[in-house]
Amino acid sequence: MKNSKELSRRSFLKGAAAFGMTTAAGAMFGLGTGKTVKAEETVYTPGAYTASARGMESDVTVTITVDETSILSATVNADGETETIGKAAADTLAEQILSVQNQNIDGVSGATKTTDAVRKACESCIAQAKGIDVSLLQETPAEEAPVEDWLGEEPEIDESEIAGEVECDVLVVGAGHAGSFASASAVENGAKTILIEKFNHDMASGIRDTLAAVGSRQQVENQDNPDAREVMRYLIDWSQGYCDHRLAQTFVVNSGETMDWYAERAEEAGMKFLHEVDTPKPDDNYKVLDVGHSIQYGDEYYEQLTMDILLKYAEGLGLETRYETTMVKLTRDGERVNGLIAQNAEGKYIRFHAAKGVILCTGGYSANEDMLKALQPWTLEQTCINYSKAGSKGDGIKACLWAGAVMDDTHSAMIFERGAIRPDAAGRTDDGRLFWMGSQPFLKVNLEGQRFMNEYMPYDYVLHAAASQSHHTYCTVWDSNYPDYCKQFETHGCSRLFPHENGAAPVFPMEYVMEMNQGLLDEGFIVQADTIEELAQKLGIPADTFTKTVERYNELADKGVDEDFGKESYRLSRLDTAPFYGVRQAGGYLICTMDGIRIDNSMRALNAEGKAIEGLYVCGDCSGSYFHGSYPNLLAGAAAGRSATFGRLAGKLAAQS
Repeated sequence: MKNSKELSRRSFLKGAAAFGMTTAAGAMFGLGTGKTVKAEETVYTPGAYTASARGMESDVTVTITVDETSILSATVNADGETETIGKAAADTLAEQILSVQNQNIDGVSGATKTTDAVRKACESCIAQAKGIDVSLLQETPAEEAPVEDWLGEEPEIDESEIAGEVECDVLVVGAGHAGSFASASAVENGAKTILIEKFNHDMASGIRDTLAAVGSRQQVENQDNPDAREVMRYLIDWSQGYCDHRLAQTFVVNSGETMDWYAERAEEAGMKFLHEVDTPKPDDNYKVLDVGHSIQYGDEYYEQLTMDILLKYAEGLGLETRYETTMVKLTRDGERVNGLIAQNAEGKYIRFHAAKGVILCTGGYSANEDMLKALQPWTLEQTCINYSKAGSKGDGIKACLWAGAVMDDTHSAMIFERGAIRPDAAGRTDDGRLFWMGSQPFLKVNLEGQRFMNEYMPYDYVLHAAASQSHHTYCTVWDSNYPDYCKQFETHGCSRLFPHENGAAPVFPMEYVMEMNQGLLDEGFIVQADTIEELAQKLGIPADTFTKTVERYNELADKGVDEDFGKESYRLSRLDTAPFYGVRQAGGYLICTMDGIRIDNSMRALNAEGKAIEGLYVCGDCSGSYFHGSYPNLLAGAAAGRSATFGRLAGKLAAQS
């Protein structure tokens, strides 16, 4: 009988397609609950009340007139909104307020931001009419809240509350990607090692599919080993110089050996771990370096599968793993970190003494909305689906800061343009769906039906280009020949849908993605049409302009030259075979944050003076000093390869200290 956590990759993909991040707000003070009142019950103070809230492009104003029990009239002024969208919806929104007698209106398709503004303004009007302090409804603007608010104070644990003491040489926190490598390395190097994980085994985050490296045996054997200096330069240039050059060097020197070691562990467990080989094309706009290595899954797929490969190996060497054990705070002896206090599943505090060091591998903060709002609100604005690991709450980053470490000054995230929104939505939404084919360079048009970019760029560049368009929204369109075109496009890394040239399997193959697309079609995110004009109508864009855009794009595909935006010829495609398909996109899916605690090239946390904090090692997404601004996705597995390499190195250095 199969373990309950095991599932086929098809099942995993179907679940991912249906996944969406949603938010809900409870009714405050009983406002607008739709409650039926008796005729003699006084609800409002009669009069007229006005309030405003920010819409897509302007403030939207709502005015209601009430008697003791009901709303008698409602008006909406949205004159500053988009003429054909928000402004055009004003009268309908006012009628809805009058109809439902509160702010819980259905809204108007395509006018999401304006609708939200009307709801907020109407809620404020109702509060005034009920004599409620309107300020209690208002959120503190992010710019007025000090950044320190997300950090809070270091917890104070009285000695009398400590229920137990545990001794070890090396303590690793987090049974995920970096933590698995760090634990195995520490115990291999003779240290008594304990690994603690806040979740149970099946909730631990596991190891990513694709890892980057330079100088692995497979790269050398395949005669496809990128030049180490070029990889270093790539990392440094992509980060605009913010990447610590010593860390870039540490990666290229140590990553090959890490991949060789991991390949051996995978082979022992009956799995292959293969270098991804593709033929370079000298005319590509963006250079690709074949650094990616990926685990070769069969039908069995669950996120802890590869984690178990390493942890079972390490446990065979003496590693002790404790699940449902949550770090509370680091402990120090003078300036040196000598352990931590954690809370077990029974809620008891346990003090862990780590004679040689603590290695934090706790993930970033992409699942902590307060930290995102404070440190990178622009990332939230570009997100329509948050695909973060559940443990990415910033716990390790906070613990390090309380212990005297410092964080990167610049903050960034890994976000891919693989999010779909509903065809009547525009702008930021929290109910997007995973659209894996979003990275394929099919024709993309704005809401005016016009092409506006080279569709094959690094993933977040596409989102950046869309930021200059109306509502930050665009449509991706394709025809029934799309599987053949996806093969022709030869995209790189995790966006590739067909085997690599040396036979290495893609992260998700075309047939699985086709199933995902069908799910999105069934849900109404993808639309299908028999004509280009019908496709435009279903996407809510001007049919005449869109038709001309498609004609021009087909013309360029026939020429084999993108005269408008310079996309590579083999990444042009025609739209000429019905049925046609399209999807709206605004924002992408958020994977993780990329900034964290500053470290030296021994993975030790740094203080404000740039000196290493002895006994404290930081790896993975909670570490910094490496990425900045945009994720270099054309170095496939750049983040996962760094986490594996630095985790393995930290385990070795801590054990030998």
